Amino acid sequence: MGVVDWFKSFKNKDNIVELDAICIDLAKEVYFRELAINTSINLIANAISKSEFRTYAGGKEVKKNDYYLFNVEPNQNKSASKFWRDVVYKLLYNNECLIVQVNDKLYVTDSFSKKAYAFKDNMYTNIVVNDYELSDSMFEPNVLYLEWHNKKIINLLQDLDKLYEQLIPTAIKNYKSRNSKKGFLIIDGHYPQTEEGQKRLKDLLKNKFREWFEADNAVLPLEKGLKWDHGEQSAIKGEEASYTRDIQQMLNDIFNITAMAFQIPPSLLKGEVADTDKAVNNFLTFCINPIAKLITDEINRKMYCKKEYLSGTYVKMDTSMIKTVDIKEIANALDILTRIGVNSVNDSLRMLGRATLKEDWADERYVTKNYESVKEMKGGDGDKD
Repeated sequence: MGVVDWFKSFKNKDNIVELDAICIDLAKEVYFRELAINTSINLIANAISKSEFRTYAGGKEVKKNDYYLFNVEPNQNKSASKFWRDVVYKLLYNNECLIVQVNDKLYVTDSFSKKAYAFKDNMYTNIVVNDYELSDSMFEPNVLYLEWHNKKIINLLQDLDKLYEQLIPTAIKNYKSRNSKKGFLIIDGHYPQTEEGQKRLKDLLKNKFREWFEADNAVLPLEKGLKWDHGEQSAIKGEEASYTRDIQQMLNDIFNITAMAFQIPPSLLKGEVADTDKAVNNFLTFCINPIAKLITDEINRKMYCKKEYLSGTYVKMDTSMIKTVDIKEIANALDILTRIGVNSVNDSLRMLGRATLKEDWADERYVTKNYESVKEMKGGDGDKD
């Protein structure tokens, strides 16, 4: 049942209930939107924290101060894993994240004010790091400023999911009122037909039953000559299953919408195991790699000058470590990559998550003798002619 159809089920005016009155208690206990959003952000943050920042100098991979800063200890109070998790959380939840460098250490800011300019450096003021406010202002070249989308997607999700926050408790309440206490009032033939008896019966039907229906747990005493029958249990169970499916579908909608917003495969967000490999590949391609490029682009343009970058001194985030690989599944591929000169021995070791070798030959590339250049083949044909 879709949202529109679900609303149509209340077309009978006797079934219409004020949403605010129904949700007043249950809405305080159910945070489906926050669950979906935080699950999405945690999934992305966990993936990014498993990545490796690979640093290069003059076109060759090196492990020096910058490598340690990005991969081990950005500052004295946080490990790299915790640091990048905080970066991703602020980036995705707030749509922006400001990182400042103080005494060659990197810090994620709690809050800041940004003054944007068209033709000169942006200025950042009121910068707070771990509840400590910096006295100085900072300018664009001296900070790492990350911005995700043009609009804060969390606000859009919150506005959209407010509807579901109302629908779910209402569906639960509607199920309880229509099923838990649905039945028949059997009036015995000996029930008094006096004016007083009819008055009590009217009060029972109009007032007491209404209070009983709306209560979660209540007992209603009946006079002699009155009997309450719950009706056919099979019918109740059928409606119970139907309403349960409706509620589950609405929860499913919330997670699907949130997954779409964060560009996460819905099956991955909900922990489904079918086609996991394909889902992980899509997750890396459309969600993780764009965020990795956003981060590395900002680092390269701020922490390395143009001359250094063009000469091969830069940083690159390797997201291949996120996906767990089975050595038996990629053994043949590694063999091919090695014998055509794409991978060195150390390249293959990195793909397996193993430590590299500190040997010159481990970084050399090899090509099997079975291959011959096209140019040489053409030269040979020319000689024969």
